Amino acid sequence: MSHFDALTKCWHGLRQPPILNPAASLGQVIINLLERTPDKVFEICADSGAEFTCRELRLRMIRAALNLTKRYGLTKGDVVCMAVENSPRVTASLLGCFLVGAPAHALHAHFEESDLMHLMGITKPKLVFCNGHNLATVKRSLDGIGLNAQILVLDAPETEETLFSPVDNEDKYQPPYLGDSDKTVAAIVCSSGTTNLPKAVCVSHAQLIAPYVRVTGLGVETFLCFSSLYWGSAFQMLMLALFNGGTRITTAKSFSPSFAGELIAKYRVTTIFTPPPMLADLVDHWEANQLRFPSLRIVGTGGCALPEALRKRADALLNPEGRVFLGYSMSEFGGIIALDMVPRAGSVGMLATNVTARIVSEDGTRVLGPNEEGEIQASYPHRFIGYYANPEETAAFFTPDGFIQTGDIGRFDADGFLYITDRRKSMIRYRNFQIAPAQLEALIVELAGISQAVVVGLPDPKVASNDLATALVVVRGGSVSAEEIVAHVDGRVPDYKRLRGGVFIVESLPRTGNDKIDRRRATKLARGLSQLC
Repeated sequence: MSHFDALTKCWHGLRQPPILNPAASLGQVIINLLERTPDKVFEICADSGAEFTCRELRLRMIRAALNLTKRYGLTKGDVVCMAVENSPRVTASLLGCFLVGAPAHALHAHFEESDLMHLMGITKPKLVFCNGHNLATVKRSLDGIGLNAQILVLDAPETEETLFSPVDNEDKYQPPYLGDSDKTVAAIVCSSGTTNLPKAVCVSHAQLIAPYVRVTGLGVETFLCFSSLYWGSAFQMLMLALFNGGTRITTAKSFSPSFAGELIAKYRVTTIFTPPPMLADLVDHWEANQLRFPSLRIVGTGGCALPEALRKRADALLNPEGRVFLGYSMSEFGGIIALDMVPRAGSVGMLATNVTARIVSEDGTRVLGPNEEGEIQASYPHRFIGYYANPEETAAFFTPDGFIQTGDIGRFDADGFLYITDRRKSMIRYRNFQIAPAQLEALIVELAGISQAVVVGLPDPKVASNDLATALVVVRGGSVSAEEIVAHVDGRVPDYKRLRGGVFIVESLPRTGNDKIDRRRATKLARGLSQLC
């Protein structure tokens, strides 16, 4: 339960020390855990059927670490970019980087040259992992920024011998302590990039270890996550599987509702992570084909608003004791800020363990109390290191007393439940009024037959300072019209929140590489469809 301190006006999650030691290096912790259950199958490649036990993964990560040092000259602090799809080789290579102390900068395997040049231009990697299909793109991107990095094609047959070949004295290997784990970078992930160019977020060893205050070690969980490592949720799912002694299902194939259903049924998956847009696709497909998944107990979701109607539909298809859990997190935070363990309609839940948060007025001058709306600011004992090579943005991200400025607007109710109104940067302004897209999106998806919706602001051709709320809507089989959607929303909101930009029915919404709604591209699409611009 979240506790409110009336003196400081701060909310606090449960205080509880981590089970695993966040002062240790991540490689030390992982090696220790793998040694406890050597014969347990940790990873299954759904594409090849290959299985890897904890003993095999331990040996492969050690060999990767030693070969990365011996063959490629990697040392602590050297950045390794990983523009790759999921596979067991990726897992062992990543864990090998943790052992070396080489920060793993995870990129999407289908990034265009401009994306790769922007992000690799920030971190300037010494080595780049890629797949065969994006090798040419990686080479052109490195040439474009004048960087002479080594390249390793991870899915090439010869890589097995190059990266995982035996090394002298590997049986005597002891994982090193890399120094202060709060200041040592384990991974570099992309910020969301839904409103601006992505930044390179440094995640520490301590941030990846500390959130796990409950480690079961029972090995009964089977995890599935389609997200590649370029997104923080994939790191969290990997850590959950490692720290809880579970089995991880990997695939390099793209997500589809039917393929996801096949994997869940075949491997009796118990835990998946899926953003709400992907969850909507799953539920639509499963309902249409009358599918049920009794093995599924935990469906984690987050990244954008979860309509309550979608949650209820999904819950009905799971194990009788299972349900959808909504999490609120940020790449910079290294984990969950709030989780709806005790669900309440419209809320993202209560603060996670050891998290402190407060609500601050828009001008930043006042800390607000229950049921007052403002910016959400949060803090955690293991603080965000910063944006790679960007001290100015890092400094701007923190308040003088060490809270991160999330940029999200929300409130706590009197019971400590947190509600997200919207991203500050995606707010629409009309006649100096702020319009929260999430509120209008929630109203739109109330209508039967509507699968997904995104609301963006288009410039008012008559008044330059105005943005007109405009909706892009995906219809899943009904006959609802744009006019009916406008009437439904406009009849339930104040005048300034009306959909003055109109509604456009589209086949799909543009998404980021991790399946969140890409508001920048959605805005461009709306401009192309509208007669206003």
